[in-house]
Amino acid sequence: MNQGVATPLPSVSAAQEPPALATDGRDRIVYVNPGAERMLAVRERDVNGHALTELFSHGLRDLIVGAAILKIPGDGPRGARTVYILRGFSALSTSCPLSKREHEIVALLADGYAALNIAARLNLSHATVRNHIQNALRRLELHSQVDLVALALRRGWVDRQEPR
Repeated sequence: MNQGVATPLPSVSAAQEPPALATDGRDRIVYVNPGAERMLAVRERDVNGHALTELFSHGLRDLIVGAAILKIPGDGPRGARTVYILRGFSALSTSCPLSKREHEIVALLADGYAALNIAARLNLSHATVRNHIQNALRRLELHSQVDLVALALRRGWVDRQEPR
């Protein structure tokens, strides 16, 4: 064994690093890496200092539950850090829990169509489209159409296209 020569550590590009975020001892976000920014559709500067539970309102609870968690002790309880290494995107591309019609409507929402336009396009009443949206929100425990579309895009249930 060669003791005088140090073997360089392999480098990892930002594209290869697993999505991760870190919190302080009060569960406030202190770091989000580029992989997590892409996966969560957030920017580090927008979420730093915010409570980790605020991400839950974006439908991300299952990402945190399924994360590998590394606790790093610090000086006192507030000095501790917790690092969450999130499950990869392939794990997020699960089958869509929405009905076929709900999925179709969410895909059109992601394409930029409003409920009235979706109703006309699918030959449904506006009330029926609103009901499908509300059912999807309730099923996924979300609070807005923006959260619904963001979750569907992150999970790979729909692909965003420009409206025609």
